[in-house]
Amino acid sequence: MELVVRMRRYMMENKMPYSVSYIPDPLCWTEAPEDFKIFKKQRSRWMRGTIETLGFHKKMFLNPKYKMLGMLSIPYWMLFEFLAPAIEFTGLLLTILFIIFGLLNWYSFFLLILFVYFFAVMFSVIALYSEERTYHKYSKQSDFFKLLLAAFIEPFYFIPLQFMLL
Repeated sequence: MELVVRMRRYMMENKMPYSVSYIPDPLCWTEAPEDFKIFKKQRSRWMRGTIETLGFHKKMFLNPKYKMLGMLSIPYWMLFEFLAPAIEFTGLLLTILFIIFGLLNWYSFFLLILFVYFFAVMFSVIALYSEERTYHKYSKQSDFFKLLLAAFIEPFYFIPLQFMLL
């Protein structure tokens, strides 16, 4: 991320022409961590890199001079990558306090939980469908359906795993 932001910033500050293109073919992959300890180290390293990049390029934040990068991308990283753990932790803490003090509207709470669950599943299913439609990677239909099942159960194991990293 740092390299791309630095290159785009340089090009904009020096008024050099450039373009950002989408290439659907993966050029590199991240290895899946073998255990929780390695997963925790990986996520910590990624978060430190994000924090360093956002700090180094803070003058780009909501700066129209940097166009979409400054007005959309950097604020997105700030809100959804950097602040998300704090927002999620605060939400969890407030939910617990609302339950303790009897302030929680259970009907609204369960509707919100269902909405968030189906929203998360929808993104995974769309990504899986797009990947299969584009690359036809899974020769067996059963492989595709296993991944589809994983999309439905992922919110029950991955989200709690992320909370354990806070």
